[in-house]
Amino acid sequence: MDVAVRDQRARGGAPAAIGPAFIEPRRLLPVQPRTMVEQAAAAIVAAAARGIFLPGDRLVEAEIARDLGISRVPVREALRLLESQGIVVSTPYKGMRLMQVDNQGVAALMRVRLALETLAVQEALRRPGGRERFAALEQAGAQFALATSGGDPALIVAAEEQFHCEILRASGNAPLVALWQSLARQLAVIWGLAQQGRAPGIAEGEHAALLAALAAGDEAAAVAALAEHINWHQHHDFEAVVAERRRQPAS
Repeated sequence: MDVAVRDQRARGGAPAAIGPAFIEPRRLLPVQPRTMVEQAAAAIVAAAARGIFLPGDRLVEAEIARDLGISRVPVREALRLLESQGIVVSTPYKGMRLMQVDNQGVAALMRVRLALETLAVQEALRRPGGRERFAALEQAGAQFALATSGGDPALIVAAEEQFHCEILRASGNAPLVALWQSLARQLAVIWGLAQQGRAPGIAEGEHAALLAALAAGDEAAAVAALAEHINWHQHHDFEAVVAERRRQPAS
């Protein structure tokens, strides 16, 4: 039945005629290209990964808009989006600021992250199929290695996010993916800080160990590799990293 007819009957009447006035409305809107708000949000996260914004720094809407060459409206909306994702905090009379990072908070976040990713690994390995289940993850691992060789912290962080997101997607558990993605931008800030004081290539080797265990179908080895990859964050002094970066001259 036509949508307009159903709607009219639901209100207790019947349409006098079916013509142009009763054209069925779109049920779904056309897919739009990436919006300026999303691009602005991604640019702010990339700046945090590069250390341009440090935890606790004030994020000035007008300055960000000027640097990006766009109006303040999408920047304002981007900051609100990032606030909803926990990466930006709004304080009365102090404006918008990048999330604070302290060792206790990082440890708590990593415990939650490890629980989510461990469940993802377990569910992924219990799905039918062989190594092809992890084809997207293997590709993400190769992209991470490429980003590491380039040395741009923002690209490395983006590649790390993609790698771990593919772990969640391999589980086939949509709510699990959504939960992890709700933490992803907070993780991006931490990953940006984590690159200071850690030798290049360590994460790449840890990714390779995890991929090898998954390809072999070895759940115990995969969970152990994942735990080793994540747990080092809980023993890293992020507060000292932030303090050291604040002492460095602005680039």
